[in-house]
Amino acid sequence: MNDIELIPLGKLRLSEANVRKNDSNLFIEELAANIEAKGLLQNLIVVPAKKRGMFDVTAGGRRLRALNFLLTAGKLPKDHPVACRVLDIDASEQSELSLIENVIRLDMTPTDEIRAYKHFVNEGSDLDAIAKRFGRTRRFIEGRLRLADLADPIFAALVEGKITLDVAKAYATTPNHDRQMMVWNELSNSWQGNNPDSIRRMVTHSAIRSSSPMAKLASEADYLAAGGKIERDLFTEDGGETWIDAEIAQRIAGEKLQAFAAEVAQTSGYAWVRPILETRVTYNATEDLHQVHLEPAPLTDEEQVEADKLLETISALEAESETLDEDDEAAAAEFQSRWDAASSAYDALHDKPRVIPEEMKANVGCFVIIGADGQPTVASGLYSDKPLERRKARGGEAGEGASGAAGEGTSASSAPKPLSQKLVEELAVQRRDILAINLASNPAIALDYLIFAIADSRALYSAQALGTTLRAPSPSFYLANYPESPAHTLMADMRETLDLSWTEHRRTVDRFSAFSALDDDAKAGWLAWCMAKTLEASMGIDRKTGQSGPEPIDLHDHLAALMGINVASHWRPTSANYFDRVSKQALLAHVSEVGGPTMAASFMGSKKGDLSASCEKLFAGETIVAPEVKEAALAWVPEAMRFRVLAESEPDEEAPVEHEPESDAGEVEPAEVQDIEVGETVDA
Repeated sequence: MNDIELIPLGKLRLSEANVRKNDSNLFIEELAANIEAKGLLQNLIVVPAKKRGMFDVTAGGRRLRALNFLLTAGKLPKDHPVACRVLDIDASEQSELSLIENVIRLDMTPTDEIRAYKHFVNEGSDLDAIAKRFGRTRRFIEGRLRLADLADPIFAALVEGKITLDVAKAYATTPNHDRQMMVWNELSNSWQGNNPDSIRRMVTHSAIRSSSPMAKLASEADYLAAGGKIERDLFTEDGGETWIDAEIAQRIAGEKLQAFAAEVAQTSGYAWVRPILETRVTYNATEDLHQVHLEPAPLTDEEQVEADKLLETISALEAESETLDEDDEAAAAEFQSRWDAASSAYDALHDKPRVIPEEMKANVGCFVIIGADGQPTVASGLYSDKPLERRKARGGEAGEGASGAAGEGTSASSAPKPLSQKLVEELAVQRRDILAINLASNPAIALDYLIFAIADSRALYSAQALGTTLRAPSPSFYLANYPESPAHTLMADMRETLDLSWTEHRRTVDRFSAFSALDDDAKAGWLAWCMAKTLEASMGIDRKTGQSGPEPIDLHDHLAALMGINVASHWRPTSANYFDRVSKQALLAHVSEVGGPTMAASFMGSKKGDLSASCEKLFAGETIVAPEVKEAALAWVPEAMRFRVLAESEPDEEAPVEHEPESDAGEVEPAEVQDIEVGETVDA
């Protein structure tokens, strides 16, 4: 039998021999809408089932699912006739036929698809109607039409296969042909010419994103009312918008920030309030100012009494904690509740506004910035617009100088002169050396200090935050979008498994004390995680091949060997993260590497896009191939992702150890000197 028959929909079922499994339900609603609008354009291929009167669908499973979707929705009856080609073949032939239909086929090229959509639009078709007719989303059609409006040289390059679809999408981020051509002329013949991220950055460098704090402050309604233009990115998942008239957004945001600053100036009592169109106070804004460190208002007599009572309660709770049964969860929770209540009440008493001395009020002010939520906010920190005078000793001495102490012959003119800046710096360095020699003699404390310094994310950007130059920042990668990978996600999840209890304290000293109390395993976990996030990017390709990019790092490869890392278990190549972004010759070489020259030759006639899709399936183990080929494909990763096997060095090949010259103990490096104000104290 090999005839076309009309078979009732209710008598069709999916054959077990149909090879399409994983993506069989993708876009079923869209396909159903297309069938509802235009009917079934391609026959199903079926074989008689063992159950009399039924038929198994060998090819056309997604079309059958779409028809059943319409049946469930009440849009088709159960006896709806479906055109089917009936074959009488065995199970192995059915699987082969299904494989042929799903693999050996040629999709329409993106440019042909673009021209087709543009044709229907020119004929007067509505976008929603086109989307329904072809089983696509409206946004997908809008994106293809944006590509149709690319500048002619860029669209021609897409047609000729000189640039990829991702590169074309990057240029189409803006509909402005002048800007497209400016970037095209700059990058098309450079090494960045096929880098969508670089192109997108250059296309939008003078614009701002709609999600930025400045855009939120300006507001879309005010921006559009002022004549601003918005470009929508149709090719990213978030569908973000770009405001191309940055100067309009800046003017509107600046006016709103200025109005908020005027309100703060009227109600705060500060001598000055300066708005800056930033999300933080910049160095340039404070270059000629002096930061003011003020003490909070003292406790009243009533508040001091309450604070003393709370201290007694906290002391009693500390004693009680020694006898607490940790296995009794209810008792532990009740104790923690009382402890938190007492601690919070004590902190609240001391959380009082800073007091500005009368003699400083004429010069102290603050900055108004844009908050992360796009709302104006007063930045932390106060500044004086004139150098701070050296203050007398605190407390009673100042009071006495203002009263009867003057009768004893004490006056401001007879007060000791402050120490010279040079002497202050020398004393500070010598004090540091005393601390250093003792820290060097206490490895346990030094190790706690080391791990804490690189793990404490709440450290402030100042020398007083941690008191050490040691940091463990993540390296900069200069990527517009961080590449997604399972390993990156696991790194973020791993931090949540670490003991975070010590991070809850506000003061640095308290956090360090809590961190020091952790057990060795917890500290080791923090050390490993902090060290891991400092790793720089490196490649498995030697620079002698002419490959650009990060250098290979021998120590990275050695560490991988020590840990027995299998890259293939962490990362698999896909069209998006690899195959679409290399040449056709490279893809054929990869296929040959796992399947031999014969398999590679079978793909010689394929277009780049089809070959990329086939490679994704092959190296994901989804293609029906010989077991040894599948095993090799699942274990394969590109050379750039592999960790190299290093040859052992001969003793005489070892590079001589270079020792850094010891600095003269009497000399002070400029970078080691800290600015220190006489008479000021710094809380940890």
